[in-house]
Amino acid sequence: MQQHRRVLILSALVSAALLSACGGGGGGDGGSAPQGVTPAPVPDTNAGNTGNGAAENTDIPASKATLGAVSAYTYVTPDGRSYVMRNAGVSVSGVTNFVSQDAVTGATVEKTSYCCGKMSYTNFGTWISMREDKHAVFYTGEGTPANAVPTQGSATYTGSGMRAGEISPATFQVDFAAKTISGNIASGDKFGSEIAMQGQILNGGIKGAAQTGGQEGTFIGHFNGPSAQELGGIAQFADAKLDASFGATANP
Repeated sequence: MQQHRRVLILSALVSAALLSACGGGGGGDGGSAPQGVTPAPVPDTNAGNTGNGAAENTDIPASKATLGAVSAYTYVTPDGRSYVMRNAGVSVSGVTNFVSQDAVTGATVEKTSYCCGKMSYTNFGTWISMREDKHAVFYTGEGTPANAVPTQGSATYTGSGMRAGEISPATFQVDFAAKTISGNIASGDKFGSEIAMQGQILNGGIKGAAQTGGQEGTFIGHFNGPSAQELGGIAQFADAKLDASFGATANP
């Protein structure tokens, strides 16, 4: 039986900045609500995260993976490899890739990718097994409590979408008063066809319909941060190769 060894290759731009915000236990400096919106009343001290990344009072999780498991800022692949996406004192800008290669051919047989340390409250990523032809997407973050999501005004969130480790610009328009959200992840030579999303705000979460390359699907996600400063989520289709994860930050 052919033996394989797996080599982990970390591909990212890492700077040793003392950013306590990047620690696994918290992000950012508290921040403020997106400009132009009216924050919801300050929640009581018992509201907030449940400790496993899920916000209270919502049926949409603040952390979700289609394969494997994700909780707080840790993703565990279907074959049990664990990746902590936040480390105190380290700032990661861009995409981090962990690649497993065939010891004989050098071909990539598995890749885990995630983004972005520069976001204060959100991580999202993808996992691929070339051997098994499987694709997974995931998102996680510090979920905004349902009663801390703004109830008036609107905001534009900009960030990135990721498909099979490749990223492309993403934009979301949120109307907090109407409780609606629309989003778009741009097409790209490596990313593939664009993804369009239209949905609703449900407590601290977001959900709705997604379209890409002529296929209909769904998306799900969550606002992150004390006052919905960020959002993260995933779009899913019948063909898992078209699935994508995403994250975005409210424009100042």
